[in-house]
Amino acid sequence: MKNRLLDPYPWKMWSFAWNHREKGVLLPSFIGGFFLLAIGIPYGITNRVSEFIGWTAFDPELPLDSSIPYIPMMNIAYFSFYIYYILIALLARTEMQRKCAIIFSQRLFVVTLPVFLMFLLLPVEVDLRSEVAGDDILTKLLSLIHGVDQPYNAWPSLHVGHSLCVVLSVPLMFSINKFARAALWIAWLLLSISTMTTQQHYLFDVITGILFALIVHYKFIRPSVTKCIEGKFDDAFQQL
Repeated sequence: MKNRLLDPYPWKMWSFAWNHREKGVLLPSFIGGFFLLAIGIPYGITNRVSEFIGWTAFDPELPLDSSIPYIPMMNIAYFSFYIYYILIALLARTEMQRKCAIIFSQRLFVVTLPVFLMFLLLPVEVDLRSEVAGDDILTKLLSLIHGVDQPYNAWPSLHVGHSLCVVLSVPLMFSINKFARAALWIAWLLLSISTMTTQQHYLFDVITGILFALIVHYKFIRPSVTKCIEGKFDDAFQQL
């Protein structure tokens, strides 16, 4: 069985989760842990390196960016981002859907690796956080995130890009009605807007996040998920 990093076939690391896939939230939890480590650690390292160097490659700030006010209620949409990493696995009910959840997670991780390199080579500092102030719980939670997440790793926005990859992939794996589809897009739109109302990103970061998602979805993620739906990886999963 192929198990190299760039191959779309399921990696051996999924053996335990796959063999216990029927046990409640074990598979979503395993996928959540995977993203926490595989995305969280490289993100944190590159973020701290950029902060230590303190260099900005260019300034993409527009007058619109500084005119967007801080809206505490939009923090809820911003925090919802972390649900997207396990959304597909949570919705999965069939063998095919569970397989697709794993294949999707692998591909999303692999296509994010070049982004970490961009964070290091072309860092951008987001100088907007001065408006984030307040005693409400939502502002306090955002301030905790600011304490860990320094104002770098700005473009493309992973909040926007990763969540859009999920939104684009869900209809491939699940039969959802037009109301559920509309709700999914509205939630994503609010999340994207929240990256600016929380003073975390510039409009440039949002746009490049969208472009990133469109490219990787149609060139890398969708072809692999389609093959999974067609049963092309069934033998590889059987070997797990």
